[in-house]
Amino acid sequence: MPRSPTSLQALLTLALIAFVPTGRGLASEIHSLSELAPPQAVEALEQIPDPGRRLLALRSYLRTGSDLAARWSWTEEEIEAFQGSDDQRALLAEVAAIADHFARANPGFEIYANTRVRSLDVQISNWNSNESVGAAAAEILSAAKEEFGSDDKSFADVDPDDLRAWLVGFTGKTWANIAAPGLTAHGQGHAIDFQVMKDGHIIAGADSGEIEQVWRAEKWDEKLKASIDAAGPSFHGPLASPDEPWHYDYDPALPETEMTTVANGPILPRPRPPHQE
Repeated sequence: MPRSPTSLQALLTLALIAFVPTGRGLASEIHSLSELAPPQAVEALEQIPDPGRRLLALRSYLRTGSDLAARWSWTEEEIEAFQGSDDQRALLAEVAAIADHFARANPGFEIYANTRVRSLDVQISNWNSNESVGAAAAEILSAAKEEFGSDDKSFADVDPDDLRAWLVGFTGKTWANIAAPGLTAHGQGHAIDFQVMKDGHIIAGADSGEIEQVWRAEKWDEKLKASIDAAGPSFHGPLASPDEPWHYDYDPALPETEMTTVANGPILPRPRPPHQE
């Protein structure tokens, strides 16, 4: 079905935001994003100053499509509403059960789990500084300039359908190891990173550089999964792409067979916690 002029203009506006630095008068041209994205996506893009990183985030938003609104990270008000709720207590109880099982199965070691919902501000900060994002951003920006031209005018003349198709279909050789701002399951309390501690120090952390030499070599991936299988029925994982043996999705409403293990793939809609008046 052809998109309406409004949605085509919204796509082009989003693409221009990806290339043109903030503060060039684009704010007045932003139209309703209709089916493409909620308004938060524009706000997130405006807080990503690097054009390559901005374009890479836009690609993730477009590829997520109609699932974007359901996946979008909670607002500060929604995070506050989650604090002290029955849902949070259930999460904390299951994390505690996993930690207790792990400590008994591995004397001298313990689990550290950051259960705080990851705010959008933190996600944007991580996106703007992460080295793997920077490498992937440089690749997509270079490819876009080669495809459409490097100056503003040539890019502005691109047909929106062609641009959208190129962004959605682009596959680079370099992968970012974190999700685009707003899309991580950590932003809705639906994912936890478990780390291993000994004597108050993390010995197996959420670090891609430790996957082979620490997590797999010392079998912490297997030991963690054993405790989660035994005491964490609402946790599913670990995350397969990118490879994160410490990352487990949390959703007590869904069986494991229905859970995704791909960070940037489709995720079933999940309800947000109720707003507090």
